[in-house]
Order: sequence, then structure tokens, then C-alpha cells
Amino acid sequence: MKKLLLGLAFAAALSCGAQAQPVGLGTSPQGTLTYALGAAVSKVLGEKGSIQSRVQPSSGTGTMIPLVNSGEIDIGFCNTLELYDAFHGTGTFDKRPNPKLRTLAVIFPIKVGLFVRNDSPIKSVKDLKGKKVAYGFTSQEVIRLTVDAMLATAGLGVNDVQPVMVPNLVRGVDELIAGRVDVTTFAIGSAKVAEADASVGGIRFLSLDTTPEAVAGLQKHFRTAYMDKVQPAPNFAGVREPITTMHYDYTIFAGADVPAERIKTITGLIAENKDLLGQSQPLFRQMKPERLFTKVDVPYHDGAVAYFREKGIKEAR
Repeated sequence: MKKLLLGLAFAAALSCGAQAQPVGLGTSPQGTLTYALGAAVSKVLGEKGSIQSRVQPSSGTGTMIPLVNSGEIDIGFCNTLELYDAFHGTGTFDKRPNPKLRTLAVIFPIKVGLFVRNDSPIKSVKDLKGKKVAYGFTSQEVIRLTVDAMLATAGLGVNDVQPVMVPNLVRGVDELIAGRVDVTTFAIGSAKVAEADASVGGIRFLSLDTTPEAVAGLQKHFRTAYMDKVQPAPNFAGVREPITTMHYDYTIFAGADVPAERIKTITGLIAENKDLLGQSQPLFRQMKPERLFTKVDVPYHDGAVAYFREKGIKEAR
């Protein structure tokens, strides 16, 4: 009996110790979107759940995602295409599957578009044929895929334009400001887009065609992308009228071996603290409770499933 009690006490101590371990939040370097997301979630975990956490930046999602798979980091942030490719071993993770990744929640859409100077004669994506397009994005491969996808909506490819190689999104905007490219890309509502708008006397996002052929072209290059309307708003520089742009969702994911009860608690804290998250990172203001559980072709964590089922989402599994 004494041995049994000692064994139970030891097991309880181990359980408490596991719960006391800080939650590792994997992100890209400071200054990136995923770092901001990690910092926002860390604040909520501490203030609303008394859960210690630690933002753990790495060189990028390509480095961070395998660390979540191996259990070295608990939770990560990336877009749905990266998560799909990493889990299945396709695309940028070709033949390198990460089978222990589990979806925690789909948090919000990223709205991206191609934009030009407002006084440019370019009115549609079709007009980009032969024009100078910021391209390459060698340190942000997913951005190159978004450009390929948006060009494809007009039946264009990189061989139909003049690609100007840039390492990242910021440089692409700088090249447009300097007049060295005719068009570049960025997320709508970003501070860098507002900077360009103020620097060149106005910029303008191009609306995408919505034909079945255009949608097929988009998803050929970015399988989890979709199209949706964007309305003009004070913080949407360059959106001068209702337009259709490319959208893709951002996710929070976890390693399969993170305890289900812990993930259930974390999922609840994220789902129920939209306002506090939005104070730290405005993109969280777009988070919709009814979309947190959305099919992404990567299994949901058991803990997230338990939370969503408690909330009446019968499809959660």
C-alpha cells in the first residue's frame, strides 16, 4: 500500500511538473508576423490563464515547424499551405513529412494583393504582361508562390513579365517607391503599404478576375488560397473601391505529444480573448469563433477537438 501511494504521489508530481513547464511558442525572428502572434498569445496565456510561456524565434517557419514536430517546441504559427506541405511532405517540405503536427485553430485570413502606383496605366493583372514585377523573395518563398498564384489568375507566368529579383516583401515595396518595378505585393492593411501610399502620391491594388479559370490558376500555385472581397477602409491604403483579392488563412498548430488538457486550455484562452489578442496584434480582430475550427487537411489536436466539441461544434474530430 505504501509503495502504491508513493507511486501515485510520484506520478502526480510528474504531471504537475509537466504542467508547470513553460509553453514554447515557435516563431520567426523578431519583427515578423509570427513573432507578433507569439507575443500576443504569450500575453493572453499569462494574463488570463496564469500559464508561463516563452517565445522561441528561429530563422523562419521552415526551421520552426520541424521543431514543433519533434517536440522541442510546443506550439507554432504559419499559414495553411505551409502547414499542409509540412504535414504531408509536399511543396517546400518535399519528401520531409512532419506527421506529428496537429492543428489547434484557424485564426484569421491574410489579404494580399498586387499593387501599382495610382497614376499607373496598369488597370488589371492582365496588363502586367511585359511589365517589371518584384519577384524572387528568396528569404520568403511563400511570397513568391503568392505572386505566381495571382499572375496565374490572368493566365500569366513569370516568363510573361520582367521579374526584378528582391529578397523580401519590404525590398519589393522599396523598389516600387524608387520606380524600379511597376508592381509588387504585400498584405493589405500593412504599415509598409501605407508608407508607399504616402511616398508616391497614392498606390492602387489590382482586383483579381473571379472566373473558374482564374480560381483554378490561383489554387494551382497556392492550393489553400481563395478569393474574397475587400471593401475600402481607413487602414486599407490602396483599396480605392471594392476589389477581389487573394486570401489565405493563418493557423496555430501544436505537436501531437503536447498534453491534450493543456492544449484544450490554450485553445479556450485564444478563442475567448479576441479583444486582448487584438490589442497586441490587430489582425486578431478578424478572428471569428465560427471559423476557428475549419478543415485544413491536417488533423486537429485532441485537446482542441475536446474544446470545440464542448462548444457544440459536432464536426470537430
